[in-house]
Amino acid sequence: MQKLIENSPIKWHHILFFSLLVAIIPHTGFWFDLNNDWPRWSAYALEHGLSQIYNSDTNYMPIYLHGLYWFGKMHGTKELIYANSYQLKYFFLLFDFAGAIAIAYALRKYYTRQFAEYMLLFNMGYLYCTTIWGQLDSVPTTIVILAIICLFERKLLWAALFCTLSIYAKLQAIVFLPFFVILLVYQLSIKFDKTLIVKMLAVSIIAQLILLSPFILGGTFSNFLKVVRESVGFFPRVSVNAFNIWYLLLKQDPSTINDTLTFASLTYKKWGFLMFFTLSAITFLPLIISTLNKILSKKTLDQDYYALLWLTAATTAIVFFFVNTQMHERYSFPAIPMYFAYSLLTNRYSIFALTSVAHLMNVDGANKYLGLNPYKPEFTAIIFGIILFLSLVRLYKGFKFKLILS
Repeated sequence: MQKLIENSPIKWHHILFFSLLVAIIPHTGFWFDLNNDWPRWSAYALEHGLSQIYNSDTNYMPIYLHGLYWFGKMHGTKELIYANSYQLKYFFLLFDFAGAIAIAYALRKYYTRQFAEYMLLFNMGYLYCTTIWGQLDSVPTTIVILAIICLFERKLLWAALFCTLSIYAKLQAIVFLPFFVILLVYQLSIKFDKTLIVKMLAVSIIAQLILLSPFILGGTFSNFLKVVRESVGFFPRVSVNAFNIWYLLLKQDPSTINDTLTFASLTYKKWGFLMFFTLSAITFLPLIISTLNKILSKKTLDQDYYALLWLTAATTAIVFFFVNTQMHERYSFPAIPMYFAYSLLTNRYSIFALTSVAHLMNVDGANKYLGLNPYKPEFTAIIFGIILFLSLVRLYKGFKFKLILS
């Protein structure tokens, strides 16, 4: 038992610090989320049942709705749900801790820094969405992080579970699907196992059935599919308070412009897609070539590859946030822990620090809870542009367009 405790990634100081945060984080947050949508959907599920929650106006994926249902069951009445909606922050905070601890533990053999996870857990940019805003961005992000770690370490059944859960936590996690595919192709090229593939499919299918069965049996599955179909276009504005490239390209406030308007025969939304897919291809190329070389040379994945993997993932998160339309202020969040992982592997922390600052400036610039950003949105957009530029430079520094054929 003593050895089990010593080898556990969760230490006494994590529990102590978590308890401290629970005691001091404010009971207020972004009103429309913490005091309106969350308790309203939770109360609806309590009154009508989880199976009917997609008959409400919710546009969230099943994992969070399951959580809201049990939150309502825990409190029992509509009045208590509304009075205690701030307690949802504690649930989100568990994922903030899980993400930080998972990265620090999984990468522990590559660095010597003590208490590395606290570079995230003391990071206001990392904790703001949970502790101040009251949003769940840490939930899908941590699940994606666990999926990448499990794929790298060839824990493929766990990887199948986390890959599946990530999409059902937040649909935007689909931008990380290429990482799941690339790592899976490598692992199966090293050792192809039909039985393992069947087991992975079974894990994924069972997880989906558990999540979706209430809506299938309750006759609201079509409403769930409608939420998925309408997720692109739900907020048809060029920006939903994301201080990104559109603040640099347009004279008018992008949050007031419909993204179906056209420029040079293309809508702003299509221009965003065009920039996203172009920059994504540029971002992924070094990782794809490196993976192919690992497969062809039958080499194991090493520290340099791991660093490239996390840098590519973080850059993808920034590209997604920076050039697409309809982006919310919080959507750069996944880049923070991913740049942190890259920093631990390379001992280079500048992009991680810049991203933490830029994200904090954006979310508080929109929420204005702490008043930390007195500058115009264009200033924050420039910082994000610098982050993207530095990331691409790092990706291509020393990179060779060469396949090892023997």
